[in-house]
Amino acid sequence: MGEQFARLRLGRIDFLNVLPIYYPLEAGIIANPFEIVPGDPSRLNELCASAGLDISPVSSIEYARRADLYHIVPELSISSTGEVKSVLLLSRIPVERLTGKKVLLSAKSQTSVGLLKVLCKLKYGVEPRFETGSCLECFSEAALPEACLAIGDEALRLAASGLFPHVLDLGAAWLEWTGLPFVFAVWVLRRDVVAEKNGQLPYAVEALLSSKKWGLANIGRICELAAATGLMQIHEFEEYYRCLKYDFNEPERGGLELFYSCLFRAGELNRVPSLDIYTPFASVA
Repeated sequence: MGEQFARLRLGRIDFLNVLPIYYPLEAGIIANPFEIVPGDPSRLNELCASAGLDISPVSSIEYARRADLYHIVPELSISSTGEVKSVLLLSRIPVERLTGKKVLLSAKSQTSVGLLKVLCKLKYGVEPRFETGSCLECFSEAALPEACLAIGDEALRLAASGLFPHVLDLGAAWLEWTGLPFVFAVWVLRRDVVAEKNGQLPYAVEALLSSKKWGLANIGRICELAAATGLMQIHEFEEYYRCLKYDFNEPERGGLELFYSCLFRAGELNRVPSLDIYTPFASVA
């Protein structure tokens, strides 16, 4: 694309789950118009809402709460159809016995918190005592809560710690309950950016989708890079990335719409938003 355009600020979740999407961009394999800004999901939500980013993955619940600010980028999400492995309720007792018990919530992902609250209230019929804090405190036996919600790389570490005998994968629990995929995050474009920079955006979307295509076609290379962090072995990352899905087609849309309806029923949303998908070139002169 032409050099006359300023680079678009693209948020990047600071977890390994987006490595297949971002490695080709950051390594220069896929030409792109981006300045990449890293952060945890909650930080990216804040930046996108306050116009600190032009395009970003945001928590699914962030889109629901501020749908009037955003268009959804087509064909791109962080989803699972069953196990996700990095969004886990780690507990010392079965989830069915958590009423009145302290459950520590990660402050890094609003969607995972919303999903846990929906599952507790509507699927399991329990009312835990939710508190926000760092799940890594769980490594201190003195501070060990009855249960904690862990996400991302932190969940991968804590699941192997042996501190909690009961591990509930929230992606698997959602599929068992609904039969649908669960969408943890979507990429969004701010509406004001579409109004101001629409000429750039089709190329930006094309770069993101081309990067996804390359990353998934070269997942062996992605697993090698992820394993170099020392978090897990290559074969474990191969299994991890098999669980993650990055599409946003009819099954994912149906799962997301159902999640929004459940959030509304659980009192976590004031209204159920519609899904406004950006169509590249639709309004380009």
